Amino acid sequence: MGCGAGGVQLNKDSGASEVFVPPSDAASDTDAPNVCGPLDVSKYQPELMHPPNPAHAGACTSQQAGDYAACQGGDTSKCTQFGSGQPAQACGACIETQKTDAKWGVVVFDNSVGTINVEGCIDNALSQVPYEKSNAGPGSCGDLLHASYGCQDQACGACTGGAFTTCDEAALSGGCSSYDHAFASSTGECKALLGDAAPPAVASCEPDLTIKDPTSQRADFLTRIAKYMCGN
Repeated sequence: MGCGAGGVQLNKDSGASEVFVPPSDAASDTDAPNVCGPLDVSKYQPELMHPPNPAHAGACTSQQAGDYAACQGGDTSKCTQFGSGQPAQACGACIETQKTDAKWGVVVFDNSVGTINVEGCIDNALSQVPYEKSNAGPGSCGDLLHASYGCQDQACGACTGGAFTTCDEAALSGGCSSYDHAFASSTGECKALLGDAAPPAVASCEPDLTIKDPTSQRADFLTRIAKYMCGN
């Protein structure tokens, strides 16, 4: 599982999306100068993630999940169907949620820019939603990943491309290391992600690294996670 800050960013209601790939999956120039960070994260305090909507919501067909990914990839002809009063309105509502919503869907928007809810997907796949701190639990794997993402965002949010990759690597070995170690611990809440112990559903929550073309990899990832969380 790549541990890049913020995962994939998407623009709301737009066919043209600005996407950044997690550092472990980045295909950009890693030698770019790192002039934007990492910033000081000594006062960073993780925000609570919101519980995800249950998986297999039955709101999207496989075709609609693929069309949503195509829309976000730039095919504007696929976008209209997800609007109000349109055939795929329920699918769009299942996929797209706001940061302020009580529960989060596949994509969580903060104003007009959203990120894929990898954390919620993982908690669904690991049956750890009841353990989430926002559900008064002791903490879930998703909580740990969300805290790590947040630290990386604070340290490197001003960086793009190769500079982001370089910054994020420095942050993960520096100010954000404790959050990364908690997520990667073989005895913590995310231990099921290590080795071959993860449930099959976890595969829907991460990019397929065997797909080398970044555009195809992003489209495949968004299609699969939308099918898992909002399909049958």
